[in-house]
Amino acid sequence: MSTRTLFFSTTFLTLILLACNLVPLSPTPIAPTPSPTRAPTATLTRTPRAGAPTWWDARLALPASFDFQGDARRALWSTRETNIESIKDFLVEQARAAGYQVFVVTKSPRAIYDVLCVRGQDALAINLTLGTDTTIVRAVRVGVLHLKVSGEANIELALPLRARLDVTPGSEWSVGTAVPSPQCARCEYFVNVLIAPFKGVGDYNSKAGTYLIDVQVIPGGDPDQDDFRWAIGGCTVTVRENSGAFACQQLQNVNDQRKRIDVSGQWTQPPSD
Repeated sequence: MSTRTLFFSTTFLTLILLACNLVPLSPTPIAPTPSPTRAPTATLTRTPRAGAPTWWDARLALPASFDFQGDARRALWSTRETNIESIKDFLVEQARAAGYQVFVVTKSPRAIYDVLCVRGQDALAINLTLGTDTTIVRAVRVGVLHLKVSGEANIELALPLRARLDVTPGSEWSVGTAVPSPQCARCEYFVNVLIAPFKGVGDYNSKAGTYLIDVQVIPGGDPDQDDFRWAIGGCTVTVRENSGAFACQQLQNVNDQRKRIDVSGQWTQPPSD
């Protein structure tokens, strides 16, 4: 074998061995570490009721983002959610699903609302107030006024009272409510029964001449057209500690006195805490 041939043979063998040494070694397979099995995370749909008042209806399901800050007497929540319109609509939907009749009072658009819920003898007034970066939700129990109207208007429904009634004797006293009606943009259910002078718990009759009983009713219509007052048939009112009743005959429409209604109502309110 010539020297040239020997040189190329040696060189070729060297390259082959070098190439073999440069081939990467396959790593030893490592079994992947099994991921821990995770239980499905439950979606919270209700705020825990621990410590909440017993009268709060748990069917009004507040989202888990609402932090309960009340106690056994006060129903109070706060949330970082600031879309108050969305919160209002959510509460209205929940209340209707629970069988409540709902009235929404706009105190300040996109800032303050009252959501009034009535079901049977139970009524809740839920206030939503928007702060800088927090929405506060407060709820209290309120009374219920069962109203019946016949004549020019015919309705029978339960309405929430807007304030607690104090039956301490005084110069005058009134019971009633005012909430929006779906009949038109300005329409409302308005009831006000005024007694003067007011002697406290007892019976009152406008025909006795001793007491002034002034009753005004707007039975779900436009105040400029459906405002009834001046009961020419007289009124009677019974006032108890947490309940009462009234009846008036022939209230006249202040815009057209030919139109008249008979109206009666009974109210109850929860005992004071």
